[in-house]
Amino acid sequence: MKEALRNFGLAVGLALASTPLALAHHSAVAFDLNAPEVSVTGKVTQFIWRSPHTSINMEVVNDKGATELWKWEGGGTVALVKSGVTRETIKPGQTVTVTGNPLRDGSPGGLMRAIKLENGTFIEFGDAATQ
Repeated sequence: MKEALRNFGLAVGLALASTPLALAHHSAVAFDLNAPEVSVTGKVTQFIWRSPHTSINMEVVNDKGATELWKWEGGGTVALVKSGVTRETIKPGQTVTVTGNPLRDGSPGGLMRAIKLENGTFIEFGDAATQ
């Protein structure tokens, strides 16, 4: 009986010790959360519906007329479903406007806060860094 209790205690201890790893969430350090938000309009090339965060890759024509690939990270799938968004809401080929926090290194992309679809639908991602 003592052996069984000891093994049970060990199992519970290991489970509790690993919980922070299971709940780990990557940092938002890549995004400049203090910089003014940026907005870009372009064509969706890929919409990735995956937890813990969705993402959108889009082609944007910059001020010099060159096409850039912008990579945006967005909210989690659970939060988006609660807002009525599904994996079918955003599709490659759609022209969208994304607003969010830029990347710290200045490369094209950032943390999505909102997206406006071609049909005028406005989707708020909220604090995607914590979803």
